[in-house]
Formats: sequence, structure tokens, C-alpha cells
Amino acid sequence: MNIKLQTISLDPKVQRYEKVSDTVDETVLINTPGSNFYEKKMSKNKVWNFICGYLTPVQLLVYSLVGFTVIWCIYGAAYYTYNLSNHYSIMSCTFSFLGSWDDDSNPIGWYWFTIGMCSSFFIEMPIIMYVYQRVKHINKKIALCGNIFWVLGVCAQFLVGCFPSSSTIIFGTTKFRDIHNPTATVTFSALLVGAPCYAALVGYDRPTSCKKIGKGNILNHRYTDICIGIVISIMIVALIILGLWQIVYPIMYAKDPTIGSNWSAAMNTIWSFPLWENVIIITLYLYLIIFPFSLPHRADGLAPKQRLSTTFKKVTLDQIYLKSEISKTWYPILSRSDVNVRNAADFLENLADCEEVEGLLSFGAIQTLSKLADMINSQQNAEETKAVLKEFTKSSYELWTWHSTIKKCIK
Repeated sequence: MNIKLQTISLDPKVQRYEKVSDTVDETVLINTPGSNFYEKKMSKNKVWNFICGYLTPVQLLVYSLVGFTVIWCIYGAAYYTYNLSNHYSIMSCTFSFLGSWDDDSNPIGWYWFTIGMCSSFFIEMPIIMYVYQRVKHINKKIALCGNIFWVLGVCAQFLVGCFPSSSTIIFGTTKFRDIHNPTATVTFSALLVGAPCYAALVGYDRPTSCKKIGKGNILNHRYTDICIGIVISIMIVALIILGLWQIVYPIMYAKDPTIGSNWSAAMNTIWSFPLWENVIIITLYLYLIIFPFSLPHRADGLAPKQRLSTTFKKVTLDQIYLKSEISKTWYPILSRSDVNVRNAADFLENLADCEEVEGLLSFGAIQTLSKLADMINSQQNAEETKAVLKEFTKSSYELWTWHSTIKKCIK
């Protein structure tokens, strides 16, 4: 299929449509990479944009590696100092034991735990927002729900670091542990609820209208499914085992009351709560490192393998060609630049009819492309055009994900 994109003088009708397209709400364009609005937004406040998750793949890679290396070196220092006074074992010691200055815990280096937990808050927040900025295109409500729980979880995590698990009295009869335990519960609960929300997004990204099994709208399911699957599986196994212990323990206690309390009887066994707490914590940290890299970066929209090459400045000619061709069509429409809109409509219409694209894109995205092309040609009113442009913003994100296939249709 050959599609020629030639710039010719615009006739009055097309010029009139260009004026209509000027009425598009800036909120549609503000998150559209390549538009002037997007570039202005990114340059206004770099610190705030960084916190909100507007990171490039290179920034994310460096930030994640450096940040999590620092965090685990801090936890390593807490582990080392703990063993100077006592012996730390994941079979009998909860993660919070590292931050307690009680004599039976970590009186020498408890502060390393506090530093690590508080640092995690600042390091994890941009990564969590990075994930949200990309998965919200799938379903904003589910993404927002998951994001709220994860933000709540890391905020509670900060308080966990501020109030270690110690028997020291703060005021009255209230101990540090009395504040630590509820905040730790909130942290775990929020993260355990947030993870299934992201799992739901991964499932939601597999539309029934998708003609090729295993290919969704936005995500590369070869990576996201594995990452989410491992996290959810470990959480389910942990919850099942801990739940079964509540049934097994009364039976064991009835036979032998000398086994001790529910807590002590489970120590150093498969039923141990500290064991599964430590496993889940390590899993969640690994998830925050791996999962973001399975998402397409919306500024370049490349698949993971291609994004990795771009990270090291290896941009192929195919990528350059595709970007130059597509930037002549839909980006100028969204950013209100001069363009032959009629040619853009032809491009979109032919792209929607391409069999190779039909095999990879969702039916809804193809319909959106066709509808946009029809509305450009038929000069629909501004409100209807605005609505389709909003849909098209999402569809363009999907199309970028499959840019190598689209390139075959336009060269």
C-alpha cells in the first residue's frame, strides 16, 4: 500500500475545518507527545513533572537502578547491625524487627530501617506515578483506584519508618509499636488491593474485539502478564497459607496445648507470618523495578525491546521513518499546525483498512480511525469532532505501540 503525503494549498472547506479543530480543548492535547502543549508542560516545572511520573526510559532506568540499590544497601546495613546483637531470620523475624531499638532486636543500627523506609517513599512515588500515567489510557477509573491505593501504601510506609516497632512509650500508655502496627497494616492492605487493580487493567487491555489473541490495545502482554502473574500468584499463595493456619492452629492446639500461641507455634515453619511478609515485601520491590519497563513509553511508544535500544541511543531508520511520516498526519492535527488535513484523512482511512493493522489493533481503534477520517471529510460540527479527537488521542497511543507493523502499511 502506497500513501503519498504531499503538501498542497488548502481549499476554503479544509481551512474552515482547521478553524473548527482549533476549538479542541487543550486537555486533549496536554498529554499528547509531539504537540506544542506537551512540550510546554514538560518544560514548565521539571521537578513537579518528575514527581508526577513524566520520565523518559533512560531516566526511569537510571533512577530505578540507583534508587533501589541505595534502598537495599540501607536495609543491608540494618541487617548487618541487627546480627551484631541478635540473629535475624526471615522465618521468625518480621521486617519491622530491623527498625526496633529494643534489646532483642536492633539496638545498634535501628535507624537504618527508618532511613530506608522514609527514603522508599520518595523513591517509589515517581515510579508509581510513571505507571499510572501509562496505564490510565486503558481504563482511567481502574487505574486511578489502583494508584490511590499504592500512593496510600507508600505514604503509610513513610509513617512505618517514623514509628518503628518498639515497646518504648511515646506518651501516656501509647507505645511506638501501637502506632507502627496499624500503619504497617494499612501499608500492606493498600498495596495488596492496588496490585489486583493493575492486574485488572492488564486483563481489561485484552478486548474481546481484538482479532489476534495475546495482543491488547496498549500493553505488551508478553511482559506485563508475567510480571503481574508472579506478583498476584505469590500474594494468593501467601494469603491462602496464612488463612489455612488460622484453621490448622486450633486443631493442633487442641491436641497439644504446649505448642504455644498462634504466633510462636508458626515460627520456623511454612506457616510463619514473618516468612511470607518478607517474601511479599521483596516481591513488591521487584515489581516496582520490573513492571514499569513492561509498559510502552508514551513519548516514543516503543515496545520493550525497541525501547531498550532507544535507551542506549540506537535509533533505527525504521523508527525515524515512521515518526516522520506519522508526525505529518495526526500530530499536526492535534497540535494545530499547518497540514493538509485532507491528506491526513486519506492516510488514516487507508491505515484503518490495512489488513496487517486489523490483525493487531482493537476493533474500536480501527473504528475510531475510520470515523475521524469521515468526519474530517464531511466537515462535522466542532463538538462531535472534539469527541472523536479525544478518542483518537488514545488510539494514537495504541498505534505507536505497533509502529513496526504500521510502517509496513505506509512505506
